[in-house]
Amino acid sequence: MKYRFRFVLAIFAILYVLILSLVFAFYRHLALKDARQEAFYVLDTLNAVRDYVSTIQRPLLDELIGQKLLPSDFFDPRLQSSSYITREIYNIQKAKKNINYDYKLIATDPLNPAHLGDEFENEILEGFKEKRYDEFSKIITDDNVSYIYVGLPIKNSQASCIACHNINSVPKKLIEQYGKSKNFEGKVGDTIAMISFKMPVRDLLAYHINELIASAILLFVVFVLLSFLVFKIHEKMAKIKQQDEELMTHQSRLASMGEMIASISHQWKQPLAQISQALINLELYSDKDKLTKAKLSEKIGEIDEQIKFMSSTINDFKNFFDPKAQRCEFSSQNAIDQALKILNSVIKNSVINLDIQIKENFSHFGNINELIQIIINIINNAKDAFNEQNINERQIKICSFTSSRSRNISIENNAGNIDKKHIDKIFKPNFTTKKNGSGLGLYMSQVIMKKNNGFITVKNTQNGVIFTISFLNS
Repeated sequence: MKYRFRFVLAIFAILYVLILSLVFAFYRHLALKDARQEAFYVLDTLNAVRDYVSTIQRPLLDELIGQKLLPSDFFDPRLQSSSYITREIYNIQKAKKNINYDYKLIATDPLNPAHLGDEFENEILEGFKEKRYDEFSKIITDDNVSYIYVGLPIKNSQASCIACHNINSVPKKLIEQYGKSKNFEGKVGDTIAMISFKMPVRDLLAYHINELIASAILLFVVFVLLSFLVFKIHEKMAKIKQQDEELMTHQSRLASMGEMIASISHQWKQPLAQISQALINLELYSDKDKLTKAKLSEKIGEIDEQIKFMSSTINDFKNFFDPKAQRCEFSSQNAIDQALKILNSVIKNSVINLDIQIKENFSHFGNINELIQIIINIINNAKDAFNEQNINERQIKICSFTSSRSRNISIENNAGNIDKKHIDKIFKPNFTTKKNGSGLGLYMSQVIMKKNNGFITVKNTQNGVIFTISFLNS
């Protein structure tokens, strides 16, 4: 349960990082969208200026010059250039620090060197001219600074534009001045240039920094609450599981209590018979006036010995069923001996031959009754198997030994093999092959061992089964 909870927390942490990354990606996409909107704003401004110059300003000036009201060189030609006017508006805004983006007009073979593009920009412009895309946006790096780059095409928006521009030319009216001639055939909709727009990513993200921080905090709070909820559920489940295990342990002991009581009655039969015999002898000696002080002391001694044996038997069973037994250090031989004392009459009545081999008498710190319960469960199962299989030569071999990684007690019998389809299920709760079995004995034995940093294994041998109880050394 502990490791499962840690796994769930790790999954939550990974999900938090992933969702936070998605949130960041969302705001980054939003920033890119904002950059595109800014670029479209610049393009709209440029187009508006172009439309004003081409439809209002230039026709009016041409009319005034034609009427000789103005000399032809009265205005600087740049004042009739939409790109020049737009650029000057941009420079004024930038000088006032009202904007944090950079843009320029990119054209093929322009007269103004400021409109020359680099290799990257020229490639994008050619893409617009070849109609490979309608707009271009990408995050680029320049001088170790990340920018959101947007490219938008500038097209001949109306027929009057063709008078000065086409797809691969400079203004026609300046050809004679610059002595440059090309094919000037063009039409409305041709791409004549493009806007190259870029803005630092950090500036765009700064627009949404408050939302980003608020989203991160909100996600963190949600995941903390979810983690707390999972922890409380885990804590509740662990408590329920512990209660279930305690209940099953109690049920397992109750299930074996009948056998324990029967064992007590068997173990008391002989001493009670001897006590009865001693009392009858005392009565006979008294009737015949032959009861001497020495004879009375002898018989009282015999009775006292039998009473001590019976008291010891009761104490063994009382200690085994004591729910408040303290954890202490005990030896493997001590646990084996106490289990066999409790099962003494069962073993005798079932005519089971025991072979005890204490190769290493290892010690363990814990509740000795828990190990005794495991040994009793395994031996009782062997006794039942002997009866079911009608085995005459009944043998149980108990061995205490150690290995490099564990301390072990093996219990081997010759009561026949466990069915292969059942052997992997015998430690599961409520699984039993007995007619009146509870299916709790071996399950609780495995639970007890796991609680004590150990485990139980089982495998078939040639004539029976061997269970190995192992305590890990670590």
